[in-house]
Amino acid sequence: MSKKDISKKKEKDKKELSSREKVIPVLKLLFSITAKKFPFFFPLEAVKTIVMAAKSLLPVIVSPMIIDELLGDRDLKTLITLAAVLIGGEFILGVSLERISNQLMKYQQRLDNHFSILTGLHSMELDFQLTEDKEALDQVEKARTGMDWYSGGAYGIAEQIFGAVSNVIKVFGLVTIISINAPLLLLVILAYVIVMGFVSAKNNKIGLEVYKKLAKINRLFGYYGWNIVDFRYGKDIRLYDARKMMVDCWDRNSAASNAHWKWQAETGMKYYLIGNVANIIRMMGSYLYVGFLAIKGVFSLGVLVQMIQAADELNDTLGGLVSNTQEVLKRCNYAYEFVLFMDYPEALEKGERAVNNEIREIEFRNVSFKYPGTDKMVLDNISIKIGAGEHLSIVGLNGAGKTTFIKLLCRLYDPTSGDILVNGINIKEYDYDQYMSLFAPVFQDFRLFAFPVEENITLVDEDNKDYYTDDEEKRIEKIIDMVNLSEMLKKLENGPKTILFKYFEENGIEPSGGEQQKIAIARALHKNSPVVILDEPTAALDPIAEYEIYKQFHTLVGDKTAFYISHRLSSCRFCDTIAVFSEGKIAEYGNHDALIKMAGGIYAKMFEAQAQYYR
Repeated sequence: MSKKDISKKKEKDKKELSSREKVIPVLKLLFSITAKKFPFFFPLEAVKTIVMAAKSLLPVIVSPMIIDELLGDRDLKTLITLAAVLIGGEFILGVSLERISNQLMKYQQRLDNHFSILTGLHSMELDFQLTEDKEALDQVEKARTGMDWYSGGAYGIAEQIFGAVSNVIKVFGLVTIISINAPLLLLVILAYVIVMGFVSAKNNKIGLEVYKKLAKINRLFGYYGWNIVDFRYGKDIRLYDARKMMVDCWDRNSAASNAHWKWQAETGMKYYLIGNVANIIRMMGSYLYVGFLAIKGVFSLGVLVQMIQAADELNDTLGGLVSNTQEVLKRCNYAYEFVLFMDYPEALEKGERAVNNEIREIEFRNVSFKYPGTDKMVLDNISIKIGAGEHLSIVGLNGAGKTTFIKLLCRLYDPTSGDILVNGINIKEYDYDQYMSLFAPVFQDFRLFAFPVEENITLVDEDNKDYYTDDEEKRIEKIIDMVNLSEMLKKLENGPKTILFKYFEENGIEPSGGEQQKIAIARALHKNSPVVILDEPTAALDPIAEYEIYKQFHTLVGDKTAFYISHRLSSCRFCDTIAVFSEGKIAEYGNHDALIKMAGGIYAKMFEAQAQYYR
């Protein structure tokens, strides 16, 4: 699926659903995940709902009875009983509510962590093409901030829904009490609630508009901010005095963010004023009405207090119910970005055919490619066959299309036109995960993690005791020895279990560039895939050091199919064939001896320019 198709589908998904229609898919996804992971969360919320309603209604019912008893018979036993019910009930309900709320607060952090993990996992599962797509990156940010900052995630939405249920219970109780003694009071409160519903809806709409505009700004804010405090950029920032540039970018982006927040505050101000005026009118109307009834002798002083208390409580409860409803709509609109993200359309067609690890032949058949959103062909009608166990060196100047060739082979992208075949089968037909297992690449921009050296090689957590058997430990030691890391690791107290870098451990090591490359190569060897790829991981080294690594790696690869990619010629003497890329085409193809004899050829010129390193 092209970038344009993905964008169209994404916008179509959003336009098809109104704010209310987004609630069901959000609740269905978030609550099903929550119930499966934390089955006691919703029962606790239900108990809390009942306790909250009872705690609010208790004083409204009992307090007037105490006042009337004080003004009437003043029976001590009755007063003690009523006081005990009120005080004891509020104490028991209060303690219960506190205990339940504390327990639910623990779930809040667990739920936030769980959904953050799900977001991270899905980000890693996205087709690689989408990781370089602006709209996909914005969607990741919207999903993350929509869950963390704005909606409160599953916990925040559940709190609002169960709060609404509690308020409904309270409304029924309070309406019953008021309708018996002062029914017209309900109309005053209802009018106020309608006004506040309008105010709340307007403010929520304004907030949602700001949220949509902030996705890119938040991403830029994080980029500028983290780079300033990231020690990996320390040398460049200091030596090139980049502090002012970084801070200026951060300030400029912060100003853009603040402008949106200011617009929200200024636009919503008039609605807040409307709400305050409506509340003053509501209070005046309520007190005048119940006061008039009390003077007329319609009910006692205790009932007067009850009506005022019930009216205030009902007003707050209805306002809370409206707020709950608006908050559920608003939060679900934010959280819907997470739903869209989890259902983000795939960029690549995935098959189901099982993969045979025995590679007989790899073929590029009339393959052309241009990156999504561009018109320039990076590869133009490439056709080439690589046999089993063949070692192919792909050379050419920077920008010739070498790395793109490998990205297509590894299915990080699909060709714009043409086909790539493995064992005569189009790679689109293969199971994607199984197909990815065929390749062990080491890219120029390979990444090591702040994990132990051993875990950087295996990419399996060291606590997995079933994986790290004695045989596996011996295999890891053998690979470490093969890439000449043994001597370095023997000097360390924890050997292969030493943490890389000092992000989290003071005793972490900062390996040299060459040592990092060896660890990356060890990772590729450990994967034991039938196809091994070196895509300029040694570009930062001088040609002689690069030659030594390629020479060693050639020995380690053995009879596996191998690709060596470089704009230098270190690997060419070890390879069966050489493909010279130029302007997206295979300009020359053959072995070293044949290509060097092509007078005026690209390879011959490159070799002559670099000959001092290889003769």
